[in-house]
Amino acid sequence: MARTASGPEEQRASWWASAPGAEVVFAGEAIVVLAFLVALPGSGDSYGQSGGGAGVLFLLPIAAGVCLPLLLGLGFLHAVVFTRPALALARRTGRRAAAPAWLLAASAAAALAARCAGAPYGAALAWIAGTGLPPLLVASLALRRGTRPAAVVARTSVATPLLVLVALAAVRGMSDAGAFDTYEPPSPERAAYVGEWHGEGNEVIRLHEGGEAAVERVKASGFGGNGASCTGTGTWTARAQDPRYGTRAGVDIEVRGCSRWEKTWEVSGTAARPELFRWIGDPDSGDLQLLRRTGSAAAAHPHG
Repeated sequence: MARTASGPEEQRASWWASAPGAEVVFAGEAIVVLAFLVALPGSGDSYGQSGGGAGVLFLLPIAAGVCLPLLLGLGFLHAVVFTRPALALARRTGRRAAAPAWLLAASAAAALAARCAGAPYGAALAWIAGTGLPPLLVASLALRRGTRPAAVVARTSVATPLLVLVALAAVRGMSDAGAFDTYEPPSPERAAYVGEWHGEGNEVIRLHEGGEAAVERVKASGFGGNGASCTGTGTWTARAQDPRYGTRAGVDIEVRGCSRWEKTWEVSGTAARPELFRWIGDPDSGDLQLLRRTGSAAAAHPHG
């Protein structure tokens, strides 16, 4: 292979200056990838928790600011292992092909280490080599053009939030196109709610065919409930889902004498194994109350 002439900046560059801005490029692409992965819809039930879209857009700058020193540290380590040796080798040999060759070889070695930890080798190699390519390309271009590291940092700082928006838009477009196998909660008939519903903390709700309800040791979830449990009787009604407001099907349970009782329960699980749930506090940070049906109460009377 013919030797390629090196530019003046490449000839003067020391090993430490052989990859200008590579650390910041790695940190920027890490933010973009994390935004994309966090925005992806899950295949399971989120139990009404918000996520992706505007939530990522709001929280990501805060998380990025807090984690920036860590990301830059990881970027420095990445540049020491991948980008700087690759470009220094290309400069020393005069062969630009030496840079991607080093990146591929180092990625193969790192993927082997990931394989020993249980990760699939092919996927690990693709991720490691893929994340190493943008810092290598940007640093190589900056080196050939004599671009100062400060300029690379400034341009990366502008490009990163723009690429985050592109990543979020891509997730939204893929979701609208049905590219993801997302969870759809069931919409049971009224008879499917009749029975005993048990939680992990010995909570019990009994829903009877005639519309009577009985609850035992179920925490109140309204504002100011302070985690107090409720035991009593009342009534229940089935509630259909309302696509206009994005609300699920479920039941409304009225209990007499329970302070701060929140009546609304939503359905989860599957049609064959439904669940009832609600949140104590904010859905994004509160406690999840989850009940599973374990038996029928249709033949019993709530008062014995």
